[in-house]
Order: sequence, then C-alpha cells, then structure tokens
Amino acid sequence: MTFRSLASSSKGNAYLVSDGETVLLLECGLPYKKLAEKSGFTLMNTAACFVTHEHKDHSHAAEQLIKRGVPVFMSEGTARALELWDAEIIEPNAPIMVGAFRVMAFRVAHDAADPVGYLIDDTRTGERLMFAADTRSLSYIVPRLTYIAVECNYEESLLAASQRIPESLKNRIRHSHFEVEDVIRWLKKQDLSHALTIYLLHLSAGNSRAAAWQTRFVREFPGVEIQICKE
Repeated sequence: MTFRSLASSSKGNAYLVSDGETVLLLECGLPYKKLAEKSGFTLMNTAACFVTHEHKDHSHAAEQLIKRGVPVFMSEGTARALELWDAEIIEPNAPIMVGAFRVMAFRVAHDAADPVGYLIDDTRTGERLMFAADTRSLSYIVPRLTYIAVECNYEESLLAASQRIPESLKNRIRHSHFEVEDVIRWLKKQDLSHALTIYLLHLSAGNSRAAAWQTRFVREFPGVEIQICKE
C-alpha cells in the first residue's frame, strides 16, 4: 500500500492510496483542474473517492468527479450538506470493498454535519491505514496499524499568542481541530509495533512548527517514519 499527499492544508486536501492495481482518492478539496494536475492527470483511473466532510477544502471537486463517473463516497449527512444526491453513501462501521481494499468509515468530532474518518485494509497484504482529517480528538484504539494519516493542526502556545486571530476563531479551532500534544497522547495509546509511517496532515500555516514537530515525533516514536504532508 502506498499513500501520497497531493495537498494538505486549509487551502485544500487530497491524498492517493494505491495497492498497485486499485487507486483511491481521499478528499478532493481542490478545483477539479488543479486536482487533475496534481494527480498527474490520472483521476480517471481512480476507483473511488472518499470524502470526510462537506467543507470545501475537503470536498471541492466532488460534484465534478461524480459527473466524470468516479464514485464519490461520503456519509449521509455530508451528502445532504453538499446537496449531492448522486453521491455514494457509506455508513459508519459498515465496511465496503473497492478492489482488494476494505474501507470502513468511523465517526469523528468536527464542526460539520456528519464527519467521518476512514480505516482502509489491504486484504491481500494485511496492511492497514487509518485516515483522520479534521477532528477535535480521537479515542479509537486500533490494532495492527501499518500507516497512520492524522490531522496535526496547531500548537496551543502558538495559537494563544497569535495577534492576528480573533478569540472567536481561536475557540473554533480548539473545538474542531487536533492539537499536537493531543495527537501525541492519542498515538501513544496505540500499539505501534506494526506501524511503518505516521503522516501528519493539515498543519496550520501560522500555528504549527513543522521542523520542530518532525524532530519531536521522531523522538517520541522511534522506529516509525514520520512524514509531514505539505500544502
């Protein structure tokens, strides 16, 4: 299984997962033409797209993908919020098969209608990816994780000290996005004995420290590759 970030920020999110035969697109939060360009113009080879919630930096190209024949999966609440009646509905905790991938949605906490994350299993190799984009926190303990792609949005000390963000927005961020210390605490609860790579997603442009976080995560999780996904 491979995981590739095309875009990872509040400007847009999109990620490709492949087993060499089947390609999945996770999120489509860029205009279609830009998404096609970043994917190397391979979108029509995508077996399916999975969207976590309705915010445009995660769902921008959903309608265009559907019009071009790519099945786009999302929760029922997300489909209603986007008024995408042709979207494919995926129910949390009810896995579906796409090629050799088994994909299961799970609920997350975010300021959206019906947000979810995705657990993706390669049924041939046993590899497992947990994908959680925008979320305030996670409580799931998941066995046999090979890859973890998780939002790591902001650092509380930087957010609190920011002079450009109003308090109302600071509080929204605190109640809807994953703070770095909370991410670390959650990861430390997992059995990472099978983990190969942790991908950190959706870093805030002004309230994160990519280089320092890279060093910190390498120290906290020895033996696991740490990749920070850039915008």
